[in-house]
Amino acid sequence: MKAAGIVGTGLYVPEEVRTNEWFQQFELLPFDELFDDARVRERRVCAKGEKSSDIETKALLSAVEDAGIGIEDVELILDGPNLHDQPQPGNAALVQYKSGAKNAAAINVESACTSLLSQITIAWSLIGSGMYNTIACIGATNWTITADYTEKNCMFMGDGAAALIMQPVGTGKGILSAHLETDGSCYSAVGRNFRLPRALIENYKPGNYLEGPRERVYLYIDRGDAGIGKIREHGPIKIPEAAQKALAKAGYTEKDIDFLITHNPAPALVDAWQKALNVPPEKAHITFEKYGNMSAASIGANLHEAVKMGRIKDGDLVVMCGPGAGFHYSAVVMRWGK
Repeated sequence: MKAAGIVGTGLYVPEEVRTNEWFQQFELLPFDELFDDARVRERRVCAKGEKSSDIETKALLSAVEDAGIGIEDVELILDGPNLHDQPQPGNAALVQYKSGAKNAAAINVESACTSLLSQITIAWSLIGSGMYNTIACIGATNWTITADYTEKNCMFMGDGAAALIMQPVGTGKGILSAHLETDGSCYSAVGRNFRLPRALIENYKPGNYLEGPRERVYLYIDRGDAGIGKIREHGPIKIPEAAQKALAKAGYTEKDIDFLITHNPAPALVDAWQKALNVPPEKAHITFEKYGNMSAASIGANLHEAVKMGRIKDGDLVVMCGPGAGFHYSAVVMRWGK
């Protein structure tokens, strides 16, 4: 079986920088301290008319350039945006067309914030089997369009896209193991649904429905035991457990981690993961403050920046892990380098 690894990374964030001062125009209802104190100072927001497929395409082309290949070398695109441009078909085929990847098949592989980890696992297997040589993985979100500007958790959301190029690499390098886990009992904890803004729900009067905002798709986090309760219960432990299981499959333990890349759901959760895995902050890279939570793009963004800053070095044992709505708990272990 061929070794397969990441040979290029790409990141695209929209031009608009939205600071915390912008939110002072709203009377925001508190949500929960886990998400209300997200340490976010800035976040990026897609411009009017800027679609998820647009930012996905830009991240893909950036990763292709970083890998030193041409877009026509890509044979398969695995695409996982949080919000497709339309309900069906998904964005994969559109990104294939917009990017000029005319030789690539394109399929949608989406598991919320863990989409890139799911895609990496699939690409690792397909390259290892010899079926494909060059695969692109993309995670993206333009979910600020689903923000409810009556509650405070709207402040942690940011837009962006990240992409990876995977190819065969030298023996001992690349992806070494993966662990993917799903707990469907948490399906209703986090997502997007069709509802009124929270402020209107809590202060509803019959006349408000016609005079005020109508229902549309908003981000939701269930505020009861099935939502925030589950996140508080499972959030701090499930991700370290997934990382430990992936490490064990590769014959390692948390003591062998050279660098940790995680999702950015909330600082308290990331702090708990680092502590559980005995990883000091200098061996991790987090982008809360300037990007907020970019959902499916966060893990890729953190990896891209850590590599470009020289924080991840050739031969480092890198663990990537995080949760995804649904609920998914995923981890990938790799030896960095070609």
